[in-house]
Amino acid sequence: MKKMKKYLCLLLALAMMLSLAACGGGGDTAEEEGDTTTAADNLSEGAAEEASAGDTDNGDGSFTNEELGYTYGTRFWSDEPVTYTMLFNDNDAYPIKDSWYAEGGIFDAITKATNVTLEIEVVNNAVYNDRVSLAVSSGEAPYIIPKVYSETPYVNGGGIVAVSDYVHYMPNFYNFYNDYDMEADINTILQEDGKFYRLPGMKETALQDYTLLIRDDIFKAAGYDVTTLEDDWTWDEFADILIDVKAYMVEQGMCSEDDYIWSDRWCGATSGYGTGGCLLNIMSRSYGIYTTWSTTPTNGADLYFNTETDQFELSSTTQAYRDYMTVVKKLVDNKILDPETWTQEDAQADADFFTGKTVLTLTNRATTVSQEDGLAAQLGDGNFSVYRIVLPMGTDSEGNTIDYQAENSRLECGVCISSTALNELGEDEFIKMMRFVDWLWYSDAGLTLTKWGIEGETYTVDENGTYALTPGYFCGGLSIPQTSDDQVDMRMELGYACGNFMYGGSTELLTSNFAPDLQDFYDRQGEYRSLKPLDPAIALTEDDNEQLNLWATPLFSEMNTWTLRFAQGQYDVTDDAVWEEYVAAIMAQNAQNVMDMYNEYYQASKDSDASADDAIAAGEDAAAEDAAATDDAAAEDAAATEDTAAADDPYADPYAQ
Repeated sequence: MKKMKKYLCLLLALAMMLSLAACGGGGDTAEEEGDTTTAADNLSEGAAEEASAGDTDNGDGSFTNEELGYTYGTRFWSDEPVTYTMLFNDNDAYPIKDSWYAEGGIFDAITKATNVTLEIEVVNNAVYNDRVSLAVSSGEAPYIIPKVYSETPYVNGGGIVAVSDYVHYMPNFYNFYNDYDMEADINTILQEDGKFYRLPGMKETALQDYTLLIRDDIFKAAGYDVTTLEDDWTWDEFADILIDVKAYMVEQGMCSEDDYIWSDRWCGATSGYGTGGCLLNIMSRSYGIYTTWSTTPTNGADLYFNTETDQFELSSTTQAYRDYMTVVKKLVDNKILDPETWTQEDAQADADFFTGKTVLTLTNRATTVSQEDGLAAQLGDGNFSVYRIVLPMGTDSEGNTIDYQAENSRLECGVCISSTALNELGEDEFIKMMRFVDWLWYSDAGLTLTKWGIEGETYTVDENGTYALTPGYFCGGLSIPQTSDDQVDMRMELGYACGNFMYGGSTELLTSNFAPDLQDFYDRQGEYRSLKPLDPAIALTEDDNEQLNLWATPLFSEMNTWTLRFAQGQYDVTDDAVWEEYVAAIMAQNAQNVMDMYNEYYQASKDSDASADDAIAAGEDAAAEDAAATDDAAAEDAAATEDTAAADDPYADPYAQ
């Protein structure tokens, strides 16, 4: 018997039975019992209703299931020690250490907070996706699979659970989903069956992470105060500024005419993956399209949704694509942007920036501190200043300037749950595990623990709610610099602020580590730029997804090949004959078939009412029906027992005497 399901919907079944008996007083009783949720202010209405059915309300936003021995909600605690298996994406930049398991380390802290031990299978980042695929397809995957960017390849084989069937058991997820109106965002990950299979990191708002860090001292010396320009500058105007900055540097003897002053990371051999990497990604998004690094497996052809034509179109054959690649050509032709950016190691780009050979580089929240440290080590403190700029604007295919920031999604990578967990744990214990996942990845307490560590030991919070690391720690991953030689890096040594746990949360929590300059950047970003509307979600059938991959793989490869030719100056994107040759080569790779498939699905989806709300409601309904059926069976068993007892008892029949 599924005891948890029975408890979760006991009131529903009881109300149905009493209604059939036409007992109005019973209905009032059921309503009064339902009122026990009022203390759970932090829970969404739906999740609170689920919680109230059979659990004890602790009055502090948590509930206790006495039958199965655990507390969940704003805190999680298992009365008995429990172990869950989990894959772990090990990043070479901060590799896992034994100290992460020891006293004060992240895994020890999770166990002490929850009585849950995570049995970790460590997999290097370079082969993590391959390991996930192998584990899921073999049917022997660990229970919890974090750091998943696209779950689509794993859905049809049945190796992962449709988590939309269970999120109504996850009050923190449910609460965040409702409070910040995440339905449209979650709609983008619905699969063909109308369900979703990944628990994504959810953010209150989209925070632009990747941008450019410039040598502000040199820009100002060249006559450019970028703080007065960045609100509405375009990429083409930014290129002109860089040309002038280089002219100043040549005049001052800081470089020669043949030197490049921009040589970037996350684009080449280390992390560009042969696609142009981060730079072309953020540039293309500024133009309202997608190319290279931004591509996901479900959109391997770089399609974008054109709101004017109400259909999906190919990014790489638009005028917007040609315009932004023309800017790249301008930067390369004027010896501003080094074409080796798309082939070199990241370490080379860093070295060029640290030594002053180049004057701008890509940055994100996790790297700015190390970049400033690198400059200080080479140039000396006080001999430079840097500034995080708001990215320039692009133009659409009609030539109109658009103010989109490069990132518009409020979803991050997320957690998949293997079917192995459900099969081995059984329904009740599986739901218990989902309560734990809910706490660790979605509660403020869980997110704070995995980001900041242990209050009083690794961090403090003052009366104004300001977070700070204790004197013994710094954290490059949180952009909190080292201030003394005796400090240790909290992420490197203890595992906090690592990518397997820290996905989303409220803006307050996400920005709790931001230094004043970073807070200022997001203030400017919010004032100067807008979010591009989300593209409609397209969920293909298994057969069509396979067909799409057959078409899209060579198509994407062809686009990458040409894009890098343009970016490196090998082919002239402004030459009409070259452009026609390029478009013909792209269209020859089944591009029209890919667009037709997407648009046919889009037109069909317009007639469908499927949504994330529907998926969650379906999970609730299924649980209620299952519980009601279980209760009916239990009632029949009880009635049969009573009938048997009555038949055996001669005094049970008043007429027997």
